[in-house]
Amino acid sequence: MPPAFDELARTLRLQGTEVQQADLGARWGKQIPSQGKARVYAALRGGGWVGQKDQRIALQQGEIVFLPRGDAHSVRDKPTTPVVGFADPYCKALRPSGPNAIRTEAPPETRLVIVDLRFDAAGAPWLSLLPSLVHLQGSHPGLARWLGETLHLLAEAPDLSPSLRDGIVEAFGHTLFACALRTLASPLPGREALQDEPLAAALAEVRAAPEQSWELGELARRVGLSRSAFAARATALLGEPLGSYVRRLRLDRAAALLAGTALPIKVIAARVGYDSEAAFTRAFTRAHGKGPRDHRLAHAAGRAGADSFGPGQSDAPSFADP
Repeated sequence: MPPAFDELARTLRLQGTEVQQADLGARWGKQIPSQGKARVYAALRGGGWVGQKDQRIALQQGEIVFLPRGDAHSVRDKPTTPVVGFADPYCKALRPSGPNAIRTEAPPETRLVIVDLRFDAAGAPWLSLLPSLVHLQGSHPGLARWLGETLHLLAEAPDLSPSLRDGIVEAFGHTLFACALRTLASPLPGREALQDEPLAAALAEVRAAPEQSWELGELARRVGLSRSAFAARATALLGEPLGSYVRRLRLDRAAALLAGTALPIKVIAARVGYDSEAAFTRAFTRAHGKGPRDHRLAHAAGRAGADSFGPGQSDAPSFADP
């Protein structure tokens, strides 16, 4: 996979993930409305059909169907099985069987892992160009082994620690978006930049160390472009000017440090490239709608609430949501 596809996929900010397992038998079918988040169906055993009004995909064991924008769709055991809403008696055979797991009353013939990926669409204007359904087959070059191993990890997701599970799903999600980019039939603005590995490598350096004082002219010289040409091609690839991208990386890293460590705010500000705590606080508040201290307190309260509710639990599995 060209490095630029991976780099572009990594610009997508994932904001949360949900993983559940569905053991399904006999006839089953469900119409899923548009949800504003990406959805993945992975068949560990058996299979089914995922479709929209103008397209149907047979999902077989070891394969994945990916909906990058979570557009409305149906999922069922066979193309002829009717799909219904959760309130319909036909769907009452679906019942929870554990944390983030559901099953039908009939003996299961199919096991699906269903992954929802919440993301910041505003930071990825290229999402609108992706196909609504992407089919990744087990025989896809270079992906078969990785897909198989990841599918089994995701099947065990309820038993993994939250941090490990989220790390696996985030990497999984970024790879799926990179694969979806490769399927593009319509031209992507700046498509030539996607084939420019030196440019992608330069942007990867920036992403790895956004706290550094990056000079646009120096980056341009590294890849043999003028300053203006580099700026234009980087903007086409990232969907935003390089300066905005660096600022977002810095503040995202700061948000993670605030939520996950007890480091003083002054130390975090310096670690992500700000000369003063005051300048960092102003920038962080503009980006996140609250100051660093309030952000840290909100995440501390959220962790306490999650711990009291029980790990890996939710109000209802998303496959069964109306």
